[in-house]
Amino acid sequence: MPATPEQNDPDVVRREYATETGLTARTALWARRSGPQPQDIAFEEVIALEPERVLEAGCGRGELAERLVRAGIEVIAVDQSERMVDLTRARGVDAQVADVQALPFVDGEFDVAVANFMLYHVPDVQRALAELARVLRPGGTLVAATNGVQQLAELWELVGRDVSDRWTLFMRETGEDFLRPHFSHVRCIPLDGTIELSVDDVRAYVANSVAHKGAVGAVSDFEGTRTVTTSSAVFVATH
Repeated sequence: MPATPEQNDPDVVRREYATETGLTARTALWARRSGPQPQDIAFEEVIALEPERVLEAGCGRGELAERLVRAGIEVIAVDQSERMVDLTRARGVDAQVADVQALPFVDGEFDVAVANFMLYHVPDVQRALAELARVLRPGGTLVAATNGVQQLAELWELVGRDVSDRWTLFMRETGEDFLRPHFSHVRCIPLDGTIELSVDDVRAYVANSVAHKGAVGAVSDFEGTRTVTTSSAVFVATH
């Protein structure tokens, strides 16, 4: 299976997040990983900053935004998917459709911005980071979770996917280089773990992947479970 740089293809991403089906299937498996959950670490990092106003870009179904609102923080959530915005609003969060590459906010409007597991879907990461930095006040902080190049590498090996194309995206290994032009201090919290997956789990994940659904037929039968690497990180970047 040839490498395809479609994880940040705008049309692929738009179609994927027009519904929550694929995201729900993938997160159900991610929740079984060993070790801390990246979303929990991101939440803790935001809370520790004691912000008054937070922007979440790429809010997905709105779980994190809802947690922050319940903690007494004013949150504005944005996503390019109307469906994701609707799901987030249903949680009682102020949400709107917007592109992280052209945010509809004035300079310095937020204390903290959050961008979890979405920057590797953005065509122009530097433009997105410039926008996130722009809407933060002086001394403001971006909290951004992402995956590593080796995330689920053993799973993708089963279908012959070459994950080396991830080196061009905002990943655990490349995130600091992307962030440095926009933030004076960058801290990385690496999060390693494993997950046990059966052949049915693997097929379900591939079938619900963002860009490689067509590879599900390449998954051969195997007995029991396979141990698969989970590699993520939370970046905390401050002006």
